Formats: sequence, structure tokens, C-alpha cells
Amino acid sequence: MMLSACIDMMFSYCDFYDRFDEVKKCGIDTIEFWKWSNKDINSILSKGMNVSIFNIDSSDDKLSYDLSRGILNDGRADDFLKALNESISVYKKLNATGMIVLIGEHKEYNEENVLRCLNAAKPIVEKENITLLIEPLNNVDRVGYSMPYATPVFELLKKVNSPKIKMLYDIYHQNMMNDFDMTEIKENIDLIGHFHVADAPGRHEPGTGNVDYVNILKEISKLSYKGFIGLEYRATKKDSETLNFLKEVGLLV
Repeated sequence: MMLSACIDMMFSYCDFYDRFDEVKKCGIDTIEFWKWSNKDINSILSKGMNVSIFNIDSSDDKLSYDLSRGILNDGRADDFLKALNESISVYKKLNATGMIVLIGEHKEYNEENVLRCLNAAKPIVEKENITLLIEPLNNVDRVGYSMPYATPVFELLKKVNSPKIKMLYDIYHQNMMNDFDMTEIKENIDLIGHFHVADAPGRHEPGTGNVDYVNILKEISKLSYKGFIGLEYRATKKDSETLNFLKEVGLLV
């Protein structure tokens, strides 16, 4: 397993482009972020670090906002493909490993609409070797989010049946829904393309809440998963002082 630090959330006491150096000092060589439309991609490249994932996005401000809330549940396949095609060039420029896709909010989950969008994207991502990561979000922090649970997303991915469309399993979000299930993770590990960690409640560093991250990460390390463990939390102290749980697992020296 590899480590990736979300620099939109972590090292927030630094200027955005200074956060890269802070991540390096911690012994981590990969970053991730959310939107690309508000970033200077050339400046990111100049930092000489690996990039794991970022959100599917658009230079169209309205579409960018809608994507941050999720458009799949509305069946907006044309808009989704527009954003996908626009994001592919950024993905390839950064040599990324995945793009985060949100389902939607404030409407009952509509699997038909979501499938319409993903099936439209399927031939494109397979041809271009792009990985999409569908992320459930808890509906406590994101009130009204249409699909906060893991099981229906796994079922959805089995119907889409593409090696390039997987789930971003955020351990924080699933714990907030009382939905975290290690057995389910083990049974569906081939459908998971990225993990996020933050303790629950609070979304701070592991050790501040109720989630036993040391044992969870040890269990994941026994599986076939070779992807990233993404650090996406708001630290209660200097971020570099929050990484002991990774050293205990053997993911960081």
C-alpha cells in the first residue's frame, strides 16, 4: 500500500503550494486534492511529486459547482461526459491514478440515472486508461447525500462491470453512517480503488475518535489491495505530528 496526503485539507496552515514541501518532509511522496479548476497545474507539476487522485471537474464554473455536489443521480450524462473529457487532459498531464465522482444529493437515489452516466463513461475511461472512483459520503456532514452506504455502491459497480470504475472507500464516512464493515471490504476489495482515512467523529487524525485505524490498516495490508491510503483529515495539531499510526502499521518510517 502507498500513502497520499490530501493537501486541500491537510497542512492548512501553509500556503497551498508550500504544502507539497511539508508533505515531503513527512516522508510521503504523493499528494491528492479536490478541484483542478482552481489550481495551477503547471505549479503542481513543478513540485516534482506524484499525484494520486482529484475530483472530476470543469472550467465551467456552474458545472464545476454541480460536480462538487454530484450530478449522476440526476442522469446528466452529457454534462458528465463533458467534464470527463475536459478532466482527462489534466489526469494525463499529472499522471494521476483516479478521479473522484460524487453521486448527488437532495433526491432519492436513482440507480437508473447513475448507471446511465457510468455506462456512457465506461468506453471512454477504458480506452483512455482512466480510473473513476465513486465515493459515498455520509449524510450527517453532507445532509441529503443520495447514497451514503457502501453496499449499494458495490452492487452498482458490479452492474457497470468495468475495471476502470471503482469505489473510493472513505473509512470516516462509512463509520459516520455506522456502515463500516471489514468483512464487506474483504469481499469487495477488487472493487475498491482508493481508501481515505480520518477518525470519527470529528474528522481529525486517527487517535482522536473511535476508529481503530491500526488494526484496520493491518487487515487491509493482508489483502490484494495495492493502491493508496489517502490521508484526508483536519489535524488537531501539526500534521507531521499525527502520523504515528502509520509508523505503527509499517506504512511510514
